[in-house]
Amino acid sequence: MNPNLLEPEVQNYIRAQENQDVRSISLKKSPFENLSSSELAQQIKGLQIARNKFPFFYQTGGIYYPPSLNLEQASSWITAQYKSEIINGKTLIDLTAGMGIDAFGFAQKFEKVTALERNSELVEISKHNYKALNQNNLEYINSDFEIFWKENPKEKWDVIYLDPSRRIDSQRKFVLEDLEPNILEWMDEFLSRSKTVMIKLSPLLDLKSTVEKIPQIQEIYIVAVKNEVKELLLICKKEIQTNPKIIATNLESDHLLFEFHLKEEAAAVSEFSSPEKFIYEPNSAVLKSGAFKLLGEKLNLKKLHIHSHLYTSEELLKSFPGKVFEVLGEIKNPKKEIEKSAFHVISKNYPLSVELIRKKYKIKESEEQTLIFTQSISGKHILLCRRLL
Repeated sequence: MNPNLLEPEVQNYIRAQENQDVRSISLKKSPFENLSSSELAQQIKGLQIARNKFPFFYQTGGIYYPPSLNLEQASSWITAQYKSEIINGKTLIDLTAGMGIDAFGFAQKFEKVTALERNSELVEISKHNYKALNQNNLEYINSDFEIFWKENPKEKWDVIYLDPSRRIDSQRKFVLEDLEPNILEWMDEFLSRSKTVMIKLSPLLDLKSTVEKIPQIQEIYIVAVKNEVKELLLICKKEIQTNPKIIATNLESDHLLFEFHLKEEAAAVSEFSSPEKFIYEPNSAVLKSGAFKLLGEKLNLKKLHIHSHLYTSEELLKSFPGKVFEVLGEIKNPKKEIEKSAFHVISKNYPLSVELIRKKYKIKESEEQTLIFTQSISGKHILLCRRLL
């Protein structure tokens, strides 16, 4: 950590350059004798990322930004806030704190938050930043969690939180055994020190396999932001649970959350239909949940096809967790009706991808009308639709 970056003159320069290309900044000669152009570029890059991802940093003067990798790996502020809303208690320890965005979120709700991080430079930076933010109930400790664990054998917390990193950089499927710390080995020990363990995992993990391997899971939160799944959150307690609750939420949208218990999907039955007046496309969090039959059953919607994951109805359902389209008509002669025109294109259970459809029919992008290429129980369809807000 270079304290010269915190000088008022340097901070003013960084703010003045926040909209510049950081690559060009790094290639120019630094205007400050005691600072390199790459150091300045790193701070400007941090400011640019913080503007949307961590606005509380962006709005605070004197923040020191860590390397880009740490910024990219950190949770966004909106997901950090969401985590703090779904658990409660007075004390929490974050075993893998990184630059501490999640820990800072928890510190807004808990009386005492302890953050462990083994990267000493990152700890120094984070201590400075949270002091600048006057967050006095957040204690940063430079330690590997296993060392800290052994040095504090009687310490307990209301909540243990961790975001395990991938230990093996391989091409094989993302699996729990590749994570560090290995939560499968540590779960019993964690639950001996806390009544609740929250684990943040990659959305690439398979839900069914995860539940089979961790029987203490009580709830799984599938968290999407603007229709992109960002993380899975496991809430674990000592009790064995064979039918955990699944909660699919899409932050920064008007979609209602969709929740159910895992075994409900297996017992659900789909009703199938050709396209009716309205078409429904589930958001990414609901799709990740795998509740393809249950969604239609619970909301009284018909499914187009077992593999299409699109739903339909004659009456409008406004409270759908996803996009809703009104069917204006069906394209029967695409060469004549849509070629060289402009549409938003969706392809679901159709032989051609969106890219190939655009290329085949020379379709340009437009948000005014949507073409849905799909398949129902009655065959393939090209539906001309209008999206309803």
